[in-house]
Amino acid sequence: MSVRDLTKIFPGRGGGHKAVDAVSFELEPGGALGIVGESGSGKTTIARMLIGLESATAGSMSVLGRDRSRPARGAAERRARARELQIVFQDPYTSLDPSQSARAAVDEVLRHHAAGAARAARADASTRSRSRSGPDPRSAPTKATGPTSGSDPAIDTRPDADSNTRPVTSPSTNADPRDARARQTRLEELLDQVGLTERQSHARPRDLSGGQRQRVAIARALAADPAVLILDEAVSALDVSIQAQILNLLVDIRARTGIAYILISHDLAVVRQLCDSALVLRSGRVIEQGSCADILDNPAEDYTRALRAAVPVPGWRPPQH
Repeated sequence: MSVRDLTKIFPGRGGGHKAVDAVSFELEPGGALGIVGESGSGKTTIARMLIGLESATAGSMSVLGRDRSRPARGAAERRARARELQIVFQDPYTSLDPSQSARAAVDEVLRHHAAGAARAARADASTRSRSRSGPDPRSAPTKATGPTSGSDPAIDTRPDADSNTRPVTSPSTNADPRDARARQTRLEELLDQVGLTERQSHARPRDLSGGQRQRVAIARALAADPAVLILDEAVSALDVSIQAQILNLLVDIRARTGIAYILISHDLAVVRQLCDSALVLRSGRVIEQGSCADILDNPAEDYTRALRAAVPVPGWRPPQH
């Protein structure tokens, strides 16, 4: 991932509010970057611009060489972007369908991306077949479609642009039974990895605690097998033991798959456990950037030292109410 001079100005009096001011960073494949700062420093606004939920006022951003500074062109590109980058928000309640169980929410992503991959494979095979047989003289050139407007959700379930000429088959219709078994196995793995019990996996969001809903959101994001996973305070709602399990899981997944992380957090202890490098935001600007060891052990700025001092020391317990 490459981000250059990313800027966001929200409209308002006096020229508006500059929430993010010329932020730049690089994230190597398989790397882990921590973005730290207090509430209101611009961390979540950066995440929302990366995922496409906010448009940037200025600057550029790309993932795996694909420009994300402009809206996606059609459903196929939205799916490709979703496979490149996923996000887990601090409060997943609004992103979960209240009518779906935890199990159904994760399985929907597995089915959606499997169906998209199958359609892409069929299209590729058709293209190769036409290439071998030569162009069809009856065919007419088609016009390229322009960029579409609107939001760019991390998980897009809208049909392809050509669905009006070709029926879209449900992923479960005429599916290879082996694919269904593999998906079911993967579903069980994801639910188990994030610590959801069988009973919890069949519960709806309203029947789950905040921490349990967060685990559903993490499993759903991982189901897309993204190249980059943004974690926006994603473990802050979990109790200490589950938080440690999820962080250890993320470390293992990164080592095994080469996934990259962007961890947004105010907790420097969590950043230290998961990240190689970090940048410190204050009022939308980067005031310090480098390796975790340099920034967390030898901070150059008083602001960073204050953030470090806010980390609970071993043995500290929250007051009981």
